[in-house]
Amino acid sequence: MLGLELAYVGELLVPGIILGVVGIILIGLTIFWPRSSKPVVTAVSPVETMPLGPSPAWQSASTGPVAVFARTITWPALVDPEAGELDDQERRRVIDGLGIVGDAWCAGILAKAFDEEEGDLRVAAIEALGQCDGEIVGRTLERAYASYSIPERYAAIDGASRRADVALLERALRDTDGTVALAAAYGLHRAKRDDLIDRNLSGRTDARANEIRRVLPILSGV
Repeated sequence: MLGLELAYVGELLVPGIILGVVGIILIGLTIFWPRSSKPVVTAVSPVETMPLGPSPAWQSASTGPVAVFARTITWPALVDPEAGELDDQERRRVIDGLGIVGDAWCAGILAKAFDEEEGDLRVAAIEALGQCDGEIVGRTLERAYASYSIPERYAAIDGASRRADVALLERALRDTDGTVALAAAYGLHRAKRDDLIDRNLSGRTDARANEIRRVLPILSGV
């Protein structure tokens, strides 16, 4: 009977001893296992919000705040203070109308439109300016000719041709765009300054000069 009791106690002690040994091994592993250098990653919300304002917190200190300028159209108020906001088509009609009138006061408004508009409306303002009187016209056409935009330069030279602005037309004979250079040559021909054309083309064998020599007599009806 005593033997059976000892055997039963032995059966109970063996699993306990095994669990104790396993526990000691796990504790040792946690103590002596090399710690990872990776930071602990905590769960974050999948959607993060950024504050919007004149100086957002996420902007880089190296770049500083980014300035955003809204384009403001104010020139229609010079025609009618009660005009309010006009859409692109309405402003285009006003620009064309100012060019038809062509007085010096129109030129002042169109010069402001040239500064405030962009794209096709800016080109339209230059074209209308070329039909106006006033000292401001020549200065604005010179500024328009300094543009990187070929349509703007072409419109400026077309206006200079209408006004017989010989100095600006002669400059444009060497324009990098062939259509602008040809328009300048035609303007000088209309101003009866073929001598300037011949002088500027003398010795030139580039494609633009050859195109002027070929097309100008056709345009002039020679």
